[in-house]
Amino acid sequence: MVFNLLELLGFPGLELVWDFIAFIVSFILILMLVQINAAIEKSGKLSTTVTRKVIHTFAAPLWVVTWVLFSGSVFSRWLALIVPLLFVILFVAIGTGKMVNEDFVSSMSRSGDPKELLGGTLYYAFLMMVVAVLWFYVPADATLANATPLALIVFGCLAGGDGLADVIGRKYGGEKKFGIGGAEKTLAGTIGMFIGSVLSSIILVFLFSIEVSSFALIDLLLPIIVVSIVATIVEALTPKGLDNITITIAAIVMCLILPYIGLFWPYPLFTLF
Repeated sequence: MVFNLLELLGFPGLELVWDFIAFIVSFILILMLVQINAAIEKSGKLSTTVTRKVIHTFAAPLWVVTWVLFSGSVFSRWLALIVPLLFVILFVAIGTGKMVNEDFVSSMSRSGDPKELLGGTLYYAFLMMVVAVLWFYVPADATLANATPLALIVFGCLAGGDGLADVIGRKYGGEKKFGIGGAEKTLAGTIGMFIGSVLSSIILVFLFSIEVSSFALIDLLLPIIVVSIVATIVEALTPKGLDNITITIAAIVMCLILPYIGLFWPYPLFTLF
């Protein structure tokens, strides 16, 4: 899914220019997601709880889908990760009081306190950067032979899984709750975590499999389920406020050890090196 419009139009050698355009498009799409949610929250049609989880569920997957726009040049990975880097800077500036942005605070915090952006929201954006650095799907040589679906499955668990867990848990969880370190988990939420992780990962892998033949969904279904199970267990045992970190680490570790436990995973450990 390497889509370089300039090259398709007969202007080769302008990979950096196209990658900059791809970065702009990617940033605008994520910013639109945040601003639209903020407008909906202000209208009163959806609560902050829902708008937070909409952003949580769709931000990373939407961003990773925009990777298909990049040329695959040596600059692609670094321009792509500028998007979450800018949000990291924004969250730190808003959370520390050096910048005021009511839209970000209202749509991404439970309490309306800007300092809340320095917690899970900041971790989320930072982990997007880490995954992009190590597992950007287009290697620097612009071929797809060494592409890996690791980022797709990790974001499936982090975004889709954790996002659905909260929604399902609040709606169907009831009063029976469990958890450590102040966390309030429910059985319904845990089931939602697993279902969301599997479905989100399947959708992302399917989209990318259109171009990358080695991302065969039939082969990756069992690895997706195994990674999702582990991520679900870890999420259920995670103290309050640390879900984004523990889910991401658990999903990454499981993806990296899949070939050592006999499951299909013929992909490189990293795409940066």
